[in-house]
Amino acid sequence: MDTIRKRKNVARYQEILNYLNKYPELFNENEKKYLLDSVLLCTNSYTYQMDYLREIYDELGIIPDDKNIYIAFSRLINKKFDTNNKNILEVGGGTLPRLSKRLLEISNINNIKVYDPRLSIYEKSTDKLVLKKEKFTKNTNVDDVDLMIGLMPCKGAEELIDSAIINRKDFIIGLCEGGPHGEYYDFYESDEEWIDCMLYTAEEGVKRNNLGTLEVKHLAKRYNYKYPIIYNKR
Repeated sequence: MDTIRKRKNVARYQEILNYLNKYPELFNENEKKYLLDSVLLCTNSYTYQMDYLREIYDELGIIPDDKNIYIAFSRLINKKFDTNNKNILEVGGGTLPRLSKRLLEISNINNIKVYDPRLSIYEKSTDKLVLKKEKFTKNTNVDDVDLMIGLMPCKGAEELIDSAIINRKDFIIGLCEGGPHGEYYDFYESDEEWIDCMLYTAEEGVKRNNLGTLEVKHLAKRYNYKYPIIYNKR
């Protein structure tokens, strides 16, 4: 790593450390150590870091707009769906609900409900942003929801797809590797197998419940995000 990059990473390390000191209950000690070690080692590939590091980077304005996956995904949502005065539900919003906050910055949304048991205790609900510190399941009530979204929600993608299909809701999901595979509690042997299953499940469900067609898109390479984004198009 060159000298300039080292200096940048040291400065970034201090910035992140100050943030963690300001919010001491955000992570446990092991998570803090892992996060800070990663800051020193990372390159300028901002987007596909561990999720909570990526969230902090966005929170602190470290990610350039033209490489910011939260901004890119928010714009894609607005392009593919009418979000004006709509009720939106996000699955797997993370510790810091950066996607929903970015979406609120550019959309006249009625409200967004964010589901994730990891949501920070320092984050508070507002009229527009409703935080649900709990796990979303396909049995969660979505009667008042117009659009369901998720960016790299791992296993939450399965519940989101099932719920959207059952309740005939529009949806858009940025997939990821889907969590660990090959263990006794996981049916899938690889990332590719899991993603293929999500694509098949979504496509068949969209057809079966008259949700239009399933569309697949990839973001530009500059976001360093290699996984497919899927959504229904009526």
